[in-house]
Amino acid sequence: MNRQSGFTLLELLVVVVVFSIMSAAAYSSLQSSLKAEENFDASMEELEAVQMSLAVFQRDVMQLSRRAVRDAYGDSEASVVLRGGQELFFTRGGNFSSMKLDQTELTRVAYSLQDEQLIRSTWRSLDSTQGEQPLSAPLLGQVTRLQIRVLDKDNLWHQDWPLGASNRVRAVEITLELAGWGEIRRLFPLPG
Repeated sequence: MNRQSGFTLLELLVVVVVFSIMSAAAYSSLQSSLKAEENFDASMEELEAVQMSLAVFQRDVMQLSRRAVRDAYGDSEASVVLRGGQELFFTRGGNFSSMKLDQTELTRVAYSLQDEQLIRSTWRSLDSTQGEQPLSAPLLGQVTRLQIRVLDKDNLWHQDWPLGASNRVRAVEITLELAGWGEIRRLFPLPG
């Protein structure tokens, strides 16, 4: 009796089925890993955008100047103006303009919410002229709510500012509500 060595058809079918099941499991695991990496990358990009926006806001607020401005009609306007906790206008320093001697180192800056975007606006000159439009740029998208408050020297919070000539801003608080992230609140104490 001469028996041939090898695998039967049934044994080969069992091996093919087991290999197919293991391949399907490996493919599913690979797909899950790739999807998790994609979600992680998207979350990191969103986090970077939030951090960058708050860093720009902090840089601006930390350079706050007490220099009042004149509006387009020549009327005096306080160095810090907060309207209903929704729009913040202020004068900031820290701009380097050695090449342009006719420009000041101070800049008028504003933050507001428009079409679910946090908008930063700047003006070419501190004292406005009629018809002058600000340079506006979106800092952050998917912002569903913006709330800004200022803390005065008596430790009282306000959503409208200025209150009086002798009152100073001690801190600025910004609250952003972002789609998919929820509420983010930051407090920036001011120097001096």
